[in-house]
Amino acid sequence: MGKVFDPELYRATEKHFAHQPLPANPNKWETWHTDAVYDNGYYSTIMFATSGPVIMVDFHVIDSSGKPVIESMQFFQPEDFEVSTEVLDIRMGENTYKGTYPKYHLSVHDGNNGAELTYEAVIQPTLSEIPDGVGLGRMKTPYMPVTVSWYFRPVNKITGTLIVDGKEVSVTGTGWADHQWGTADYYQDAVYFNYWGCFPLGKHTLNLYEYHLADKSGYRPLKWLWDWKGDKLYEYDRDCDYYVVVSDIEPGDTVPKKLKFIFETNRIRGIITCDFKTLLQKQVIEVKDRTVIINRSSYNCVAKLKIDGEVINKKFTRIVEIGYSAEQQAEEEGVFEVKKPEVKPTKYSIDSKLGDLLKTPTALEILERFMPGISTNAQVKMGYGMAFKTIAGFPQSGISKEKLAAIDEELRTLE
Repeated sequence: MGKVFDPELYRATEKHFAHQPLPANPNKWETWHTDAVYDNGYYSTIMFATSGPVIMVDFHVIDSSGKPVIESMQFFQPEDFEVSTEVLDIRMGENTYKGTYPKYHLSVHDGNNGAELTYEAVIQPTLSEIPDGVGLGRMKTPYMPVTVSWYFRPVNKITGTLIVDGKEVSVTGTGWADHQWGTADYYQDAVYFNYWGCFPLGKHTLNLYEYHLADKSGYRPLKWLWDWKGDKLYEYDRDCDYYVVVSDIEPGDTVPKKLKFIFETNRIRGIITCDFKTLLQKQVIEVKDRTVIINRSSYNCVAKLKIDGEVINKKFTRIVEIGYSAEQQAEEEGVFEVKKPEVKPTKYSIDSKLGDLLKTPTALEILERFMPGISTNAQVKMGYGMAFKTIAGFPQSGISKEKLAAIDEELRTLE
């Protein structure tokens, strides 16, 4: 059984969503992430991020079938980046994210694509830990070199416009927003794998986050569970009694087709069953000892719970995030078999994912010849999970149509 804390101690302030200055550290990073489930069947993820010297806006829109509608990554120089340490107010180039509780506005534009969205928080913003809001490590004396923190607005009403190939699409929906920062190389030094989900249940909203620490910490599991009743945080429970069961994973993949969240706390008992609907985003992260793939997918969920004795039967669609090592394979009798995926010969082209090309020596030689230094560029790691032609389409890539065609021609000669 976990320990329950006073929820009033976890109320986030405007300053928690502002920029968090960090000590000099080569691994320091900071992100402001939002997602959206729109009433027209679309989804979006927008992230303003800094990671060492990398300053970027990551913007994706996906339709109901899982087809990418917009794939955009914009990188900026330090002089193009302004951020407040008092309130949420960020500028990266012409892109902005700013506001005060309860309304925040996102303005993102890349060529003929963009978004003008208002996120209105409908339940209490919350921080992960007290007294300084740090979920792993601490910033106050004595300072710890491995530090990870997150603050979040769990449920937001969304209104606004998406701009797709110059055409405006009015949208409404609901979504999540958070602010994360740290000094740890997240999946190398802090976390081995993780689950996250936020579930609207009518009167209640449940948000859970489970991760297992990396090998340096003995793979210790940590579990958080937050319960909002109405718009107020009602209970915060750490190391609590819920369990995640995954199944129906294709060999060599890391996306479960079925998830079960089983709750056995004093107040919350029952199961939320989630059936895979649409893959929204795969983010490939290379660390020293493995490859980690972060999957953000939509699931059709059915909640059959009792909270404080009250029966809850609820259906909804939500985004769930899972960060797994690529070596993990399909479940076999409830236990993951860990092995390297079989490497099969494949044809290469500019439609191949950048990460796959950089892992293939002959393809890497071609890319380095046309784009010297691409394999050591810190910004490139952000695009491992994207098709090379998508990366090449960003203006800052500097790749002409003629050069792209020449690269494609040489890649297609490889086996």
